[in-house]
Amino acid sequence: MKMKYFAILLTLLLVACNDPVEKKSSGRIKAVSTITIINDMVKFIGGDKVEAVSICAIGRDPHTYVPKPSDPREIATSDIVFINGLGLEHWIEQMIVNAGGERPVITVSKGIEPLYDDAGYGDPDPHAWFDLNRVKTYARNITNGLISVDPVNKSYYEENLKKYIAEINHVDSESKELIAKIDTGSRVLITSHDAFRYFGKAYGMEVYALQGISTEAKPRTEDIKKIIDLIKERNIKAVFIETTVNPALIKQITQETGAVIGGTLYSDSIGEPGSEGDTFLKAFQTNVNTITESLKYNN
Repeated sequence: MKMKYFAILLTLLLVACNDPVEKKSSGRIKAVSTITIINDMVKFIGGDKVEAVSICAIGRDPHTYVPKPSDPREIATSDIVFINGLGLEHWIEQMIVNAGGERPVITVSKGIEPLYDDAGYGDPDPHAWFDLNRVKTYARNITNGLISVDPVNKSYYEENLKKYIAEINHVDSESKELIAKIDTGSRVLITSHDAFRYFGKAYGMEVYALQGISTEAKPRTEDIKKIIDLIKERNIKAVFIETTVNPALIKQITQETGAVIGGTLYSDSIGEPGSEGDTFLKAFQTNVNTITESLKYNN
C-alpha cells in the first residue's frame, strides 16, 4: 500500500515539475515568438491548432528588451520557438539556454537576403517585414515550422498559408497604388530609427532616420544636422514618429525646421487589440495610409 501511495506521489511531482498537462489537454501546439509581428503571423497560420505567445509585449522595443524572470518558463513550456534573426533579438539565445529542454527554434527570416546600413553601422537590418514580398518567406518558414512539430495538421497549416499569402498580395498591391499617388519628389520618409529601409526599397521611397538600425544606437550630431538640412532644402513638410520609440528627438526636429508630425507609424510592434493596427497587415496598411495622407500634399 505504501508503495502505491509513493508511486502516485511521484507521478504528481513529475507532472508539477514538467507541467505537460496544460499543453496536451488543450490539444494545441504552444508556439512562442520573440515579437508581436511574428506572433501575429503565427496566429493566422496556426489558427485554432496553436496557442501563440509573444515574449515582447505590444508596444515594447525588441532592440532594448530586458527579459522578465517569467520569460524562460514560456519557452520551457513551448513546443516551438520563432525568432526574427538578423541580430534583432540579442537576448534570446541565453533565454533559450536558461529554459532548458529541447524544441525547434525557427528563424523566420531564413532565406532572405538582408539589407545593410550604407554607412556600415550595426547589424544587418532586421526589419525585413516591411517588404511584403519578404513576408511571404516569413510565412512559409512559420508554416514549415508548425508542420515539423504537428505533421497531422499539415494540410490545415498549408491552407492558412495560401489565405495569408492572398492577403499579403492584396495589401501589397493596394500599398503600391496609394504610394504612387505621392508626387515623386515628395516620397521622402523621415522617422526616429532606421526601420523602414526595406519599405523604401520595395515601394520607391527615400528613407532617412535620426538613429541607426537599432534604437540602442545613439543619434549622432552630424546625422541630425544632415536631416535638418535635408528637410529645409527639399521643403519636406512632414516627419513621422514610431509607436515603440521615444518621439522627443523627432519633435525637436520639427521645431527647428517647421515640418509637422505626419503621424505615428507602427515599426517593431503591432497595435493594441481593437486598434487600427492590431494585426501585422492592418498595421502595415495603417502605416501606408498615414504616410500617403501626409506626403501626397507635400508639394
